[in-house]
Amino acid sequence: MNKLQNIKFSWIVGMLGPVVLLAYLNFAFGWVDLSRRLALVLAFAIGPAGMLGTLELTRRLPAQFNKEAVRVGATFLVVAFAILTLMLTMQQALFAKFQTLKLAAAPEDLSALKQTFSLANQVQLGADVAFDIFYCIGLFIISKVLLSVSGFPRALGVYGIVSSVSLLALNIWTFPIPPKDAGAVDLGPATILWWVGLIVFDRRNAKRNAVVA
Repeated sequence: MNKLQNIKFSWIVGMLGPVVLLAYLNFAFGWVDLSRRLALVLAFAIGPAGMLGTLELTRRLPAQFNKEAVRVGATFLVVAFAILTLMLTMQQALFAKFQTLKLAAAPEDLSALKQTFSLANQVQLGADVAFDIFYCIGLFIISKVLLSVSGFPRALGVYGIVSSVSLLALNIWTFPIPPKDAGAVDLGPATILWWVGLIVFDRRNAKRNAVVA
């Protein structure tokens, strides 16, 4: 029974992962216009799905990887996705309220309203950087663990280390302005390739174990 439950849980996580990754990329690059409610549902799903995916993927890593280091890295990533959910809910609540006030405001009040919004917006921008700190540290730790195995895991580890260090460095350098708004590049979407690689490695490892069994 427990084995069946684990299979169902893995299947759910496996279905959620690609959906959430595509949703994140769509928000980053604006490929498809979504209704506001659907966009909110997908945005708010990223954090919880990221938590589940992190726990499941790191649990399934082969025994030759340092389990203690993997656990530490996974903890940082889980905290990061919790902060991401907090940041997104604050952000969307702030944006929604600003739009309501903007429509009702008199022309002479718009300047003061925009200044107030700019000040309040720094709160969610700070939470965004807090997410990046925990996210990049978690990604770095697990990537470093992947270096212990040659081949695809090592290549994935190198990519994860380079992308996480670069992402964190840019965010700290341009703080409190997001890199994209500061004229730099947003490297967040680049880390999605690391997750795709980890999912591919997990699938290959699962097929290998199934053949052996």
